[in-house]
Amino acid sequence: MLGMKEMGDLMKLMGQMGKMKENMAQAQERAKNRTATAESGAGMVKVTANGVGEIVMVKVDAEAGKDADTLGPLIVAATNMALAKGKEILMEEMKTAMGGIDLPPGMM
Repeated sequence: MLGMKEMGDLMKLMGQMGKMKENMAQAQERAKNRTATAESGAGMVKVTANGVGEIVMVKVDAEAGKDADTLGPLIVAATNMALAKGKEILMEEMKTAMGGIDLPPGMM
């Protein structure tokens, strides 16, 4: 059974839930507006993703387009790196929204 102090802490936390949801929504919006670019093949393929996992730009050098067998893996590599960087952006924004508290792995 919870004591009076624990009950007070729980009530305080529940009262802050609305503000936390608002902070999280703002963090996602900020992450959506931030981008990260990754490249592969010595810059022949560049992919840009935002912090909510959307690919917003792909650039392919004309030389890379000449070899279809090489192009696919270059696009995959650059995309995966850009998405990983985008996830880091989201984690940064969520940490800020949570007042500096790290989210447990797998929460995002």
